[in-house]
Amino acid sequence: MLLPPSFARAHVGAYPRVVDHAFGGTELRSQPQRLVTIGYGDEAPFLALGCKPIAIVYSGMFASGMTPWCEPEFGAQKPELLDGSMIDFEHIARLKPDLIVGVFSQIDAISYNRLSRIAPTIAYRSGPWRAGWREQTEIAGAVLGLDQRAMQLIAETERLLGSYGDVYSDLKGKSFTFGSYFAGSSRIVVYLPGETRVDWMIEIGMRPCPGVQRLAEAADGHVAADANLEDLESVAADLLVMWYEPGARAALESQRLFRMFSSVREGRYVALEDPTEIWAASWPSVLAIPYAFPEFLPRMETAVTQKVR
Repeated sequence: MLLPPSFARAHVGAYPRVVDHAFGGTELRSQPQRLVTIGYGDEAPFLALGCKPIAIVYSGMFASGMTPWCEPEFGAQKPELLDGSMIDFEHIARLKPDLIVGVFSQIDAISYNRLSRIAPTIAYRSGPWRAGWREQTEIAGAVLGLDQRAMQLIAETERLLGSYGDVYSDLKGKSFTFGSYFAGSSRIVVYLPGETRVDWMIEIGMRPCPGVQRLAEAADGHVAADANLEDLESVAADLLVMWYEPGARAALESQRLFRMFSSVREGRYVALEDPTEIWAASWPSVLAIPYAFPEFLPRMETAVTQKVR
């Protein structure tokens, strides 16, 4: 069951309150003191609202296991780090949480029921691996009784995204493809509308290219599809953005089919390899967007204005 955005069923700041999500409603008797977040980026809006989870998902590629926009918010009170690719029920139980939140997560009905036996649990409203930064912020506000402040954060971030579209105005109206590649594959992964990477690019005024739109129409609700290296022109766009794990960029760029792809050949291509850029572009949040977007948006604008050679 997928729910539209809504806030807790209680007066602002009041407890008890019920927070609605895909598996029903979870009653909270008071503000959590031992919060565990098990979704990628779920900790960011809680930190922005002044709450420090005792455990969060490990952020790969960073030596500390934390993103640079979240780590300073913890100060000396460092959280336990969890594997986001799986749910370690025993580890979570040992932490003795009073609330578990998994918004950008893989929770299904079985794991939700099992987590709920450990502590009250709140999942996504949209679907597994689907929640965007707004949904994460709305739920954090509902949990903490700070609904109005959460709405303010959302409005501020929306204005910021809009301002990026104005500052980097050459991006507005341009088509894009956002993808990834994993070494050894004969295809690239192409992200579709409804995926976090695509949605923020739409918010700054860009549009998925026609080929991506066609893939989305045939995707039956999925938010990613494959494009064979032999057929990359089917997703040609004004701008190609790719993120890479270590070693994957060299593996792809060494292939003639990729080098001959028009978006690459004409210089309208931006590669994201820096962990800060990858994580912010993949899991944007009210903290990540102001911290990291100014690092890569100028490169995107430069690429999209390249003259055809």
